[in-house]
Amino acid sequence: MTTNNERIRLLLVDDEVEFLEVTSKALTRRGFTVGVAHDGETALRILSRQTYDVVVMDVKMPGIDGVDAFRQIHQLYPAMPVILLTGHGTIQQAFETSRDGVFEYLTKPCDIEAIADTARRAHEQHPVDEEPPSAEDEDQPIRLLLVDDEPELLESLAVALGRRGMAVATAESGEAALRLIGAQGFDVALLDAKMPGMDGITLLRLIKKAQPLVEVLVLTGHPSMGMAVEGLREGAVDFLMKPQSPDVLAAKIRDANRMRQVRVRLQQEQAARKAAEGKSD
Repeated sequence: MTTNNERIRLLLVDDEVEFLEVTSKALTRRGFTVGVAHDGETALRILSRQTYDVVVMDVKMPGIDGVDAFRQIHQLYPAMPVILLTGHGTIQQAFETSRDGVFEYLTKPCDIEAIADTARRAHEQHPVDEEPPSAEDEDQPIRLLLVDDEPELLESLAVALGRRGMAVATAESGEAALRLIGAQGFDVALLDAKMPGMDGITLLRLIKKAQPLVEVLVLTGHPSMGMAVEGLREGAVDFLMKPQSPDVLAAKIRDANRMRQVRVRLQQEQAARKAAEGKSD
């Protein structure tokens, strides 16, 4: 894992040789340790041998394209933040990858500072830990907050996810959810994007302010690139289109909780280092 004094390890993937060379040099000058790959298959081989903190990858590539490579990376390394670049984007494609867990979607030509800033933010929000979650962490039930203004859906999801070993609390509005957040701790929150009064994106922002280590998933029946990008910028780990099966939701929630465990352990290690440095002074 990296610390504040170490360079962020970034894997840049693009089949355009000139773009790869120019961008890798520019990011190196901005303090990144940059590895490069000319296609998705090469990127997957590199990641199997070496740890990176962030992947920045073009969508349009021969062979395994960026979207397919992203999905394989996300399956193998759930905590690895991936930023997708494209000059051929569509609203649906952006939403599909955003809801699958991509960190952000940037359109080419893209300013180098935008790539650098997004990569730093991705690493800050989703630091990659090289150690797997401990058995003790895996045995603890996930504390899940479900928020939706549809009572029947809320009740059915609570029962289904409770049967899958999760400790579920529910709220039918953003205001009710914030009261629960203020009273108890949660690991993951699953929010409906469209609710009367306080919408899901506003609630996401307030949850992250109150409990920054809570990972948030957003459910929506009305996908848009603007909503997906805004939610990702506010700290959502994933976007999911309604309806989703309980098994899919449970898998996404477990992935999100593994990311939270990584961030908790990193925070604990940083606190321990600061305490040790204080004693040595």
